[in-house]
Amino acid sequence: GGGWRPPPPRGGGKGPLIAVLAGLAVIMLIGAVVGGWLLLRPDDGGRPPGAFEREDRLPTLKRKPTPSVAPVKLRAITGDQLCAAVPDAFRKSLVTDGRYGGKDASTGAATESEKRAACSWSDNKMDVGGGVLGHRSLSISVEARSGERENAVERAKRRFADDKKAHERRVNVRDGKRVDGRTSGSAFGELTQLQYGDESYSQSSIGHSGLKAAVHIRQGPWLIKVEYGGSNRSGAKYPTGDEVRAAANKVAEHVTAEMAKDAGKVRIDGPCGILTVKNVESAFFPAVSGPSVGTNDGRIKQTACTWNIREQVKHEPGQEYTARGGELTARVVDWGGGDTGSAFQFDRDAKKYDRYRAQGGIGNEVTHTTFEAREEISGLGEKAFAVESATTRPKEPDRKPTREILVKVLSGEKTIEFTFRGTTTGGGVVEAPGYQEPVFDPAAARKAVMEVAKPFVDGVK
Repeated sequence: GGGWRPPPPRGGGKGPLIAVLAGLAVIMLIGAVVGGWLLLRPDDGGRPPGAFEREDRLPTLKRKPTPSVAPVKLRAITGDQLCAAVPDAFRKSLVTDGRYGGKDASTGAATESEKRAACSWSDNKMDVGGGVLGHRSLSISVEARSGERENAVERAKRRFADDKKAHERRVNVRDGKRVDGRTSGSAFGELTQLQYGDESYSQSSIGHSGLKAAVHIRQGPWLIKVEYGGSNRSGAKYPTGDEVRAAANKVAEHVTAEMAKDAGKVRIDGPCGILTVKNVESAFFPAVSGPSVGTNDGRIKQTACTWNIREQVKHEPGQEYTARGGELTARVVDWGGGDTGSAFQFDRDAKKYDRYRAQGGIGNEVTHTTFEAREEISGLGEKAFAVESATTRPKEPDRKPTREILVKVLSGEKTIEFTFRGTTTGGGVVEAPGYQEPVFDPAAARKAVMEVAKPFVDGVK
C-alpha cells in the first residue's frame, strides 16, 4: 500500500521550556499532528490507513459472526476535501509551499459504516520572519466508524472520553513547572476546554518535533484532530505558544464547519479513479472495498491506491469460516525528467531485486524475505517486470510465509507498481467437506494483477 504537516503571527520564543509552557491552564491550547499516510488509532481491530501490518489485513483467520448494530449514516469525505477546508492564503501563512516539504492527502477506503481522511502540510525550511528559517507542520484527520456493538456516535463518545483521560494522564507541566521530577523528555501542558463541535479540548507540548498544539474534537459521529507547530533553526528555538494555539484553533474552526456539511457522494479523481470496484472484483473475486487513496504533491508526485479484497463466505450462525483475500495496491510515481528520472529508477529497482535474489534474500531476526527470479513482461508500458516474494519470521518457524507478487512498469516519466499480498484459493466453512485453508497461488495472483494492470497503465497515460 502504501503510501504519503503549521500560525500567522511570527514571534520569538519565551525562553526556556518552562517559560514557553507557562499559563497553559488558562490559554486555549491546540495543535497539529503528522498526517502522512494516515490518521486513526487502534480500536476494535481498526487502525489508520498505512498503520496496518500488512499481514493483519489478510482474511485467513477463523471468524465467528457477531451481532451488529445499525450504522449511523456518515457523509463522504476525502483527504482533498479536508485540504480544501482550510483557505489557501491562511494555510500558506502557517506552512508555506516549498522545495523541502509538501502536501499529503489520504482517504481511507469508505464503507457505509466507516469514513476517514487526513491532510497535512510541512516545510522544513520555511521563512518564519526576521531572517529565521524553521520547520512548520500542520495536519488534520477525521474519522467515524460504527462497531459491531455500537454505532458511530456511541463509539465517538467512548473514544473521545478514553483519549481525553489518556491525555490528562500524560500532563507533566502545571502552572508552568515540571511536576514529573524530570528535566528532559517531552513536556505536556494541561488540557484546555474549547467550544468546537459537541466536545473539544486542546493540549500543548514540546518534544522532538518542536512546540505543538493539538485540538481534539467530537462532532456527532466524527473524531477530529488538528495539530500545528514546529521549531526554528536559529534564534528562538520554538515558535511562541500563543502563535501555535491561535493557528490550530482557527484551523479547527474551518474543519468543524466543513464536517458539519451534508455532503453527497464523492468522486474519486486521478489514477485511483481509473479502476472501479467491479474491475477489481472481476480480476480477483467479490467483495472489494476501496480504494483508499494517498497523494503527495512534493517535488516528486506520488499517488497510492489500495483495495481491500475479502471473499464473502456463506455460513450459518456460529459456523467457523475462513476467507481468501488480501490487499491490492497501485502506486504511481512521477519522477520528472533528468538523469535520475523514471528510466533510471526503473532500472535501479530491477537490479535491486536481482541483487536480493542473488544474496539469498533480505531481512533480520524478525522477518526474512526471499525472491523468485525476476521475469520481464512485454506489452505493458515501455518496460515491465514481475517478481514474487515470500516473507517468513525466523522466530516463528511454524508460521506460514506471507506471499506477494509485484509488477513494476515504466511508462513515460512515471513508474507504476502493482502489489498483491494475500491468498487466492481455498477458504469456506471450516467443517465443510473438501475445505481447504486459503493459500497464495502464484499463477492466479499474477493473472489477476495483470488483468487490472493493463487498463490502469493505459489510463495513467
